[in-house]
Amino acid sequence: MSFGLVLDEPADSDLVQEHDGIKFVVKPDLYESFQGFTIDSVKQNGFTYYSIIPGKQDTAGGCSTCSSCG
Repeated sequence: MSFGLVLDEPADSDLVQEHDGIKFVVKPDLYESFQGFTIDSVKQNGFTYYSIIPGKQDTAGGCSTCSSCG
């Protein structure tokens, strides 16, 4: 499963969480569909790497974007 990340200003209805000074914004319906998200970060060699993990995991496997993946 993957999510697109974009730079944008939050709308009034968006949910906002700040992590290490960076604001993460998500639409409420997406948040509810995936039962929330966990933001994890790792600092390595002067860089910070982020992972956004949905609360509800896809147990079917594949990428869930097409019917031929499983």
